[in-house]
Amino acid sequence: MPINSSKKTLIIQVSLLITTVVTTTIAGAEWMYAKSLFFGTQLLSMAEVVSGLYFAGPFLTILAVHEFGHYFTARHNRIKVSLPYFIPLWLGFVSLPSIGTMGAFIRLYGNRTRREFFDVGVAGPLAGFVVALLVLSYGFTHLPEADYIYEIHPEYREYGENLNAYYEQQEANFAVGDNLLFLFFKNYVADPDKVPNRYVLYHYPWIFAGYLALFFTALNLLPIGQLDGGHVIFGLFGHRRSRIISRVLFFIMVSISGIGLVPM
Repeated sequence: MPINSSKKTLIIQVSLLITTVVTTTIAGAEWMYAKSLFFGTQLLSMAEVVSGLYFAGPFLTILAVHEFGHYFTARHNRIKVSLPYFIPLWLGFVSLPSIGTMGAFIRLYGNRTRREFFDVGVAGPLAGFVVALLVLSYGFTHLPEADYIYEIHPEYREYGENLNAYYEQQEANFAVGDNLLFLFFKNYVADPDKVPNRYVLYHYPWIFAGYLALFFTALNLLPIGQLDGGHVIFGLFGHRRSRIISRVLFFIMVSISGIGLVPM
């Protein structure tokens, strides 16, 4: 019995979701333990891979809520819309860190008004941002004891109280930068004795998931092209003026990013 197109689409969407859960779980384990699944002298064990769900769970939940924010807003406006297509992407086969996914998207069909463009465009980031706040709140209020980092990385014990100083000297190490929300949670919510150094923060999956969600939400709100920010300014200003705004802001961002290349 042949499968109709709607069932084929659903099979594709479910397959992509399952694959994305797997790749994001592996990526989360690689970040937590600083190991690869296939490369290096120490490889991830199956138990360590499964613990990557502590990253994949909150991160993909934020991503799903973001996309369903678009989806239900489109349905509310009686716009024909698809369920989300998740995009798996794991770079472990070339021994590079990744986050296991390139995000997700929905497909809208038919013509939309400017108001509908705005409503659908802004709904996803707002919904995802609310859940990201909840994830970060949980992460900072449920920090493990300070010796957690030694449990997942026993090799750090030799540095003892000098671990932070050691990381400060390693310029090539990855560091999770502060933002206003992180400063708030660190200074007013979290137990100060348990707050990790910014160089090891990516070993804490809930906080790292929330951090990445905030980063990609901000990136997605750039007023460019098919990003949510592009849809929002189109809804606010129309086609001609939104194109001008996009080009001006794109030029400004490229100029700012190039400042760091200019020798001082």
